[in-house]
Amino acid sequence: MPERFPDTADVIVVGAGTAGAVAARRVAASGARVLIVERQRAADVGRKICGNAITDDGVAAIQKRVSPPAGPEIAMRVEAGALVLPDGRSTLDVPGTGVILNRLVFGQRLLRDAVAAGAELADGCACIGWADRTAGRIRVRLHDGTDAEVTAGIVIDATGYRALLTRSGGPSHDDAVKRAEVGIGYREIAPVTEPFPKPVRATVVLSPDGAPAGYGWVFPMGDRLANVGLGAPLASTARTIRDAFTAFRERPDGPRFLQPVDAGSGMLPLRPPLASMVGDRFMAVGDAACQTNPLHGGGIAPSIIGGAMAGEVAVRALGRGTPSAEALWPYNVAFMREIGAVHAAHDVLRRFLLALPGRDLAFLAAVLWRAGAAGALAGRTPRMPVADAMRLLASAGARPGLALAFARLGRLMGTARRLYEDYPEGPDRLERWWSRARALTRAAAGGAGSPL
Repeated sequence: MPERFPDTADVIVVGAGTAGAVAARRVAASGARVLIVERQRAADVGRKICGNAITDDGVAAIQKRVSPPAGPEIAMRVEAGALVLPDGRSTLDVPGTGVILNRLVFGQRLLRDAVAAGAELADGCACIGWADRTAGRIRVRLHDGTDAEVTAGIVIDATGYRALLTRSGGPSHDDAVKRAEVGIGYREIAPVTEPFPKPVRATVVLSPDGAPAGYGWVFPMGDRLANVGLGAPLASTARTIRDAFTAFRERPDGPRFLQPVDAGSGMLPLRPPLASMVGDRFMAVGDAACQTNPLHGGGIAPSIIGGAMAGEVAVRALGRGTPSAEALWPYNVAFMREIGAVHAAHDVLRRFLLALPGRDLAFLAAVLWRAGAAGALAGRTPRMPVADAMRLLASAGARPGLALAFARLGRLMGTARRLYEDYPEGPDRLERWWSRARALTRAAAGGAGSPL
């Protein structure tokens, strides 16, 4: 906490999580004055309710922006994956490697890097909203209960799913998150009674009891410690998320868990990024900008990439003295083309899978694996070998409608990716682009049977 809470800064970053810390470090390294406003105490920054998993592909992507996780920041290396299908009996081997993070340790390091670069941290201070949106001034409740106001050239909202400033008029374009686009999860860190077998696998269970549109996970964090959780669309859970989680944790074919050492629930957006993540003197990053992958909720790598991109663009805009929406627009363009295009295609896939009955989902997943499409359902790529899968589906003979629906899915995913790769270079073309994006969402929401 600064000795005296400042009245002004070049950039205010609200939230010291993954995206906020990376953005703050990028801007502070340029010599600009950066103030991080964080409602938690510094020692708690990095605590996050999630699976803490990141693939090696994700590690490679963030390595271009920050030092990758290493040493005690990694709880366990994962050598493969297992996908349990909705019938509860069939398990598919998923190729690929990655790491399970000690999220607190990793988050603490990202925060230290930001402070070392020159950012000031006001921890234990809660932003309570805009004091003057046009002037870029926010109101902050200090740890002693008093309120203060601070003005900046650019305000960056990194408040996570709460999106405190984004939802109250931050971006230049209104794109409110709908209830159907919200996911909810419950997670425990718990010891297990038996050590995990080798090779170490991350297990995902599709459509567990009580959450037919969701998935459960068991990610090893050591020989006898696991990150176990369950996530589902908020609108689809048949019972409370805690009850659905309990049923998943106690399923007879899973590990036996002891008393958890940490537990909690949280919400996140399950949709493509906001149509615009910028406004005059404003940027949104991480969950506040809907930068999580809508297929599986993974947000660590996208948040780091988004935070780095936002920081780079903010530095250029400050250098020109014009932090308008137009000056900050290159952040939109860069993120949409690198990350948003993949997430938009994955959102189409997510909506398709949600519309499938459990038996069709199990059948399709098995076919896709035989066709070599593991990466698509695992969330690594939106491209699928449609022709190969079509031949397998057709040879099965029993589900011709599913083959046609799958062909339509491939076309729609390709359309989504191309649309986001063609994101407009400036705000003057946004409304036309947004009308096409909404039409795509309506088509995807129609499920397997809706026309293109």
